[in-house]
Amino acid sequence: MTSVNHVTPSLLTGALQTVLSAGLVPMVWSAPGLGKSHIINNDLVNVYDKIATAIADGRGIKLHPGEAQVWERRAGDYDLLDYAGLPYVQDGIQRRASPDIWPGVGASGKVWGILFLDEFTQAGREKQTVMQRLFDEGRVGDYVLPGHHKSDPECKLGLVLIVLAGNRQSDRANSQGMGTQTGSRVIHTVLEPSVPDWIDWANGNDVDPTVVALVKQQPEYLFKLDPTQKTEVPTGSTPRTLVFLSNLVKQCPPPELETQLYIGAVGEECARAYIALVHAARSINVEEALTNPNGADIPSEVGHQFAAASLLIRRANADNFDNVIRYVERVGENGFSSPEIGVFVVEAIKRRTPLVAETAAYRDFCLKWADIRS
Repeated sequence: MTSVNHVTPSLLTGALQTVLSAGLVPMVWSAPGLGKSHIINNDLVNVYDKIATAIADGRGIKLHPGEAQVWERRAGDYDLLDYAGLPYVQDGIQRRASPDIWPGVGASGKVWGILFLDEFTQAGREKQTVMQRLFDEGRVGDYVLPGHHKSDPECKLGLVLIVLAGNRQSDRANSQGMGTQTGSRVIHTVLEPSVPDWIDWANGNDVDPTVVALVKQQPEYLFKLDPTQKTEVPTGSTPRTLVFLSNLVKQCPPPELETQLYIGAVGEECARAYIALVHAARSINVEEALTNPNGADIPSEVGHQFAAASLLIRRANADNFDNVIRYVERVGENGFSSPEIGVFVVEAIKRRTPLVAETAAYRDFCLKWADIRS
């Protein structure tokens, strides 16, 4: 359940767009491994032009942005001197060389995009305070942030927007937290996991279907990372580590290594739950289901049904899609316990093989189970 200022991954880009369009600086908090960095690095540039237009309208200027890019900087990677630049003497006056960590330094023209200060709270408070000048004045040393409302209000240097992200101290991820003098200068958003969002993303990004089936059947394993756990393996199941698990599964490790490798990715509890699901999935003859959908056996246990059906996702294509639908539509006695299993399978296949959405079989399936799909 989303609470107060918490947002799910599908809503994060819209939230950031609103904050940035208002000329403010967003700070995204979350536990490790939820995907905040991925969203900021890959999705936010898609709405950059809309943000730039809103800012230009607010200032009464005209902008013609070039292609936006993202400059990701880990705030803790640099020394304090790196931010303002190394000092040098010229004509008896101490000056500072502009560091190339900042967007636009050394550029021949205007620059456009997003300065993403990731792991902001992993940096010491003294570093956060220095970078705070970028929010307030648009300057650090002699560097001027392109498009800042104080230092470059007419965007003569371009337009670079600032986004912060980091973990909370309660996550025990080496976070230094944030002082109120900095926190009161940004707009805070907390990212929380969402099972529907992740399943939709996973089906479109080649995550192994058995891993997706685990989350569908046992949603608690989308995020089960206890920061207080006292084990030799400081990990657990998160959206990030589930992708690691998927990558390992695709390598088909030998049986004597499966358990150890999977535990190394998602922790012992999730790894053993996944292995149990995979063993259950082997109760289906996939080849028979694809060639004889009306006569192939269907497991009697609901958990086994989800696991077995997930194997169809991996093998489905435009040629055998009709048979997949015939198989998963066998609901009731001696069949699947719920049409939701079939909807999960068919929608996952559509994300992986978009061509099937153009078939009559898919259209008929959507009409037949419209109430379930909604």
